[in-house]
Amino acid sequence: MLLAFNTIITEKYKISFDEKTLPFIMNGFPYEIIHLGDDKLNDFRVDDKVFSKYTHLLVTGSSLSASQGSEFDEIIIKVIQYFIKIQKPILGICHGHQMLARAILGNSACRKAITPEFGWKKMQIKANSLFKGILNPVFLESHYDEVCNLPEEFIIIATNNECEVQAFQYKNLPVWGVQFHPEMQFENGTEMLQDHIKEYSHDKEFYRNELDTKLQIKQNFLIFKNFINSVK
Repeated sequence: MLLAFNTIITEKYKISFDEKTLPFIMNGFPYEIIHLGDDKLNDFRVDDKVFSKYTHLLVTGSSLSASQGSEFDEIIIKVIQYFIKIQKPILGICHGHQMLARAILGNSACRKAITPEFGWKKMQIKANSLFKGILNPVFLESHYDEVCNLPEEFIIIATNNECEVQAFQYKNLPVWGVQFHPEMQFENGTEMLQDHIKEYSHDKEFYRNELDTKLQIKQNFLIFKNFINSVK
């Protein structure tokens, strides 16, 4: 059973992830959800066994800033470190990707991005089990922060012209972070981008649409199948 740590703080997108996105990307694989502020996170310690029944950890994106920090950093890092300690597969998405790097390396592993990214962006990927079956992908991007200063035990497996670390794997373990949003379907992804540009009009200069057809997105969901299959 997978544990999905939904760290989204905007209620609309938090509910949408729970009710629409997660059931779709899990495709029948059993899961449970925790949220920031849940009772079971109160006084959580890395040596607890409260999450020992779970086979995988998925950490979502969020509008929280990993480079600036938030009141939730400590608990997010504790949960990630717990799963690293018990050697279970982890996938961090966007803010989850950044917090995964911070949980392993400390605060120096994340910074404000030189160029924020918003839109559907092409990606250069390397051969990796997480990307099995994926060719010439286009992923949704929505971020102000980025991962940086990775030592040799981190393998960079995806990049583009704006952000060097678009995805990494840690020590050949089933531990991955992706800066982009492979969970986004065309409709909800486009809605999220439109809402963002409407609210933050100055980010329009960073918006790009490199998507030729929404059918290109279909292969992106293989990432979750590959992640789940990292434990047999």
